[in-house]
Amino acid sequence: MRKMIMLGISLLAAGLLGGYLLFFQPQKIMEAGVLSEEDLARLLAVRTCFSAEVTACLWIDGVEVPCEAEEGRYYIPKNMEEDHWKGQISASVDGMPASVIWTADTAFENMEDAVAEGHVFECIVYNETGYKKMPVLFTGLPVMCIDGNMGEADSRVRVFDPVKSLRGDYQTEESRVYYNIRGNASKRFEKIGYRLELLWEDGSEGRKTSLLGMRSDNDWQLKAMYSDRSKLRDKLSIDLWNQIAESTETKTDTGCRMEYLELIINGKYQGLYGLVEPTDYKSLGLNKEKDLIYKAASDEWPDGELFAKSEQMQSFSCAGINIRQAGRPYTSGLWEPFCRFWNSGYGMESKEDLEILYECIDRQNFIEYDLYYNAIAGMDNRFKNIIYSTVIHGDGTCTIRRIPWDQNYSWGDDFEQGEDKDIKNIRYNPELAYRWLNEEVFRNMQKYDDDLAEDMRTTWETWRGSFLKEEYWKAYARELMAYLTGSGAFARDTARWPDSGNVAGTEEIETFIDARFVWLDEYLRTL
Repeated sequence: MRKMIMLGISLLAAGLLGGYLLFFQPQKIMEAGVLSEEDLARLLAVRTCFSAEVTACLWIDGVEVPCEAEEGRYYIPKNMEEDHWKGQISASVDGMPASVIWTADTAFENMEDAVAEGHVFECIVYNETGYKKMPVLFTGLPVMCIDGNMGEADSRVRVFDPVKSLRGDYQTEESRVYYNIRGNASKRFEKIGYRLELLWEDGSEGRKTSLLGMRSDNDWQLKAMYSDRSKLRDKLSIDLWNQIAESTETKTDTGCRMEYLELIINGKYQGLYGLVEPTDYKSLGLNKEKDLIYKAASDEWPDGELFAKSEQMQSFSCAGINIRQAGRPYTSGLWEPFCRFWNSGYGMESKEDLEILYECIDRQNFIEYDLYYNAIAGMDNRFKNIIYSTVIHGDGTCTIRRIPWDQNYSWGDDFEQGEDKDIKNIRYNPELAYRWLNEEVFRNMQKYDDDLAEDMRTTWETWRGSFLKEEYWKAYARELMAYLTGSGAFARDTARWPDSGNVAGTEEIETFIDARFVWLDEYLRTL
């Protein structure tokens, strides 16, 4: 009995000691301590503030933390879904290791509000003789930093991601990079999109890395989303198409993926961006030696004369259509599959033309693409902003599938009208919820294919019975908006680009969804 009592007392004492140590252990933020006001005063009393000539830096897991020069603030991402801190912060002074400590701040007790409101914390970098106070802003999004001149291969990129990383830890990446402007439309806006190509340290191509939980690749795109006031439309559209593609039997219609980040270029804060995987031979499961990818990039239509001219000049471009080269040399006949599709689809005049078209396209994919851009009212995805994934078979025949990209004119947003139209050339148009959108090839298919209407209904009803539910997509829009606003990034992007007219709400999109899906139910029922 006596032994049992002593054992109980020992266990109680051990528990109390463990609780005491847990409760009274010094607070640490990213493995760095937090200093009280009194202790901070003692620390600084025996040191002098570094002069402007001294370079003090913060590092996370060995990669230098990005700093926005105008405000002098360091940007550090934090996963707001987790209570614990990932990553280890360290410091250097003129290239030599130094110590780092956080200044006590009651905002650490409520990081959710601090991050959403853009609260600026302070840490102290110091050595034996001096110190520097460093303002730090925690964000709920990953951060990318690019340094170097656009169009030159000696630039560098750093990525910090404790949020989407596939590894589950605080992923930090640093690489040599080549970057330039992405897309002609991007040049019209103040905030521009970029294309990135990761390089090896010797400047050679092909350095592939997984970023923000997406596939490992060396080629990436940064969408500025300047003309989308919600910053949700591209993301919603991309994710919807990928749900459609997952329900098919082929992988050659899979779209890209996109995740959000904040971007700093050469010390200047650029705002909220979408990092996008490329849609290429690899993502589509195509053989780049024999298969083809055609891309409709503008409204300029080709014709027989232009196809012949491109073939003669061995050009990978024809009017608004381009061929993804994938490092291949030009070979005779590269335009022939698309020319066959074009002549039979856009030039259709009979059922014989329809039969020729169906010999070179995936009919079900064209149905899905048509219903998809109608579901989102993709105003800019009827002729252009289409990727044509083209499988070349052993007998020389082909199967062409349509895949969307750049879906910012969607979910109720329309082209601005009139001479005084805004530079964004975009507006919310509630009438789009009640309008059937069509394009030339599918209009021709409807004219000559007697079974098409029924197959469209069957496909739509299958979607409506599974993933195309109003409440799901409205809730997803709210979830994404909460992510962007809760991270503080939406407010910072709004302040950085006031002409973008950002709206931190989902009311327009939810109103569109409620009206659009039901209207399409009735339209397709009576088609």
